[in-house]
Amino acid sequence: MKKVSVGILGCGAIAPAYLKNLRGPLAGTVEVVACADTVAANAAKCAGEFGGSRTVAPDVLLADPQVELVVNLTPAPAHHATSLSVLRAGKHLFSEKPLALTREQGREILALAAARGLQVGGAADTFLGAATKLCRTMIDAGRIGTPVAAQIMIGARLFHSERYHEVFRGALLDLGPYYLTALVALLGPVRRVGGAAEIRFREKPHAAGTPGAGTTFKVDIPTSVSAALDLADGSVASLVASCDTQSNLRHFEIFGTEGSLVVPDNNRYTGTVVHRRAGGEEWFEEAPGFGELGRGLGVAEMAVAIRGQRAPRASGALMFHVLDTMLAVHDSSAAGRHVVLGSTAARPEPFDYASLPAADAARRP
Repeated sequence: MKKVSVGILGCGAIAPAYLKNLRGPLAGTVEVVACADTVAANAAKCAGEFGGSRTVAPDVLLADPQVELVVNLTPAPAHHATSLSVLRAGKHLFSEKPLALTREQGREILALAAARGLQVGGAADTFLGAATKLCRTMIDAGRIGTPVAAQIMIGARLFHSERYHEVFRGALLDLGPYYLTALVALLGPVRRVGGAAEIRFREKPHAAGTPGAGTTFKVDIPTSVSAALDLADGSVASLVASCDTQSNLRHFEIFGTEGSLVVPDNNRYTGTVVHRRAGGEEWFEEAPGFGELGRGLGVAEMAVAIRGQRAPRASGALMFHVLDTMLAVHDSSAAGRHVVLGSTAARPEPFDYASLPAADAARRP
């Protein structure tokens, strides 16, 4: 296939994780032609470290007719405005998670893309990796019987980080997309949400030894939440996400009538899968396929989708459904009742990493 020309917009901490793979094992699908950031030095650093792309200002990137797909790696509060500018420039959009911070913003992004005939995709795309694909294969093959329930625990040891609260918006909106997207990919969409999400700590202290030590910062979001999720297939799930504890525990397990699956940390593409059943456990240390520790697999799959004139598997509709689910946790808690979701998303088809065009003659395993 003809490679899709890509521009990176936002060259902060996560950008190298994308460029490592897009300029490496995924280079058979895309060509990164430009890096842009409001801080020019950040863009220059990324372009220089990984080579092969120009350093330009954001408006120059958006005006460049060569760029077909823009990867929006700006901070979460900037996703909405940046994504709209990408679509108004006539570019396909791949956005870091979450899609936006409100449903209204998410709908506006998807509506503009539809009106312009453009595709929207984005993180969390880790469900495309080898480990979650193996779990999907085992579930579809009946290895755990009929799925009944799932349990997700997400911990982020960031109690004292003001930036985490203001920019990443807490563990649910920051890390929740990885696990909820995988849940939809494995079991299907969420139908109804019951949530507990109080703002327990209205102020938090800066950590000792930091410039702000001895002072506090205000907290305007629930930082520990619990949710009961009813899925469209009849199964149920529980989710706890917190950045208030000293635990970085990430646990995801799906229980069926004949066994269970421990799904690896969905903040990564790979990891150990554990199949538990009567009589013992079976461990799968490394599933064959994409196992890189960086990011970018969803960009490569989206490039193939663009050339095939179809929606990407990590689609805007899937991102919006996950956003809708997370916001419903807050809404349910505030209203004191369940919230029936107004959105849904198709369970994405399994993805074969080996189907991607090779980056070079030395084909990936």
